[in-house]
Amino acid sequence: ARPLPVTFHRAFDMVHDPAVALEALITLGFERVLTSGCDSSALEGLPVIKRLIDQAKDRITVMPGGGITERNLQRILEGSGAQEFHCSARSSRDSEMKFRNSCVTMGATLSAPEYGLKVADVSKVRSLNAIAKNTL
Repeated sequence: ARPLPVTFHRAFDMVHDPAVALEALITLGFERVLTSGCDSSALEGLPVIKRLIDQAKDRITVMPGGGITERNLQRILEGSGAQEFHCSARSSRDSEMKFRNSCVTMGATLSAPEYGLKVADVSKVRSLNAIAKNTL
């Protein structure tokens, strides 16, 4: 992708040894790695994220991501030393679909309403941005 900057996605979180994998990404020329610290969320993986940022020493950006919300962003930024973060900032809203067939479901009924959408929420983005500006 050169000369464009490239970010390695959260597949990183599946590696056996994150310290070794980080060095490989640096050697390969990645600019950034998105990680939850090899855990189910960035908050739970905070100790690993902190170690990776310390190891990186500005050779690559370690970007926390995974489960970041307005409730935990400050703790994640302060606890890791991260300068960037990634989150979906989503909210659910009802679809504008007119006809709704109540006899058919298209998957797991517990996960999301059949006629619901997850969309980026501008108010959440603004709130997260304000938290980051006050923390960084």
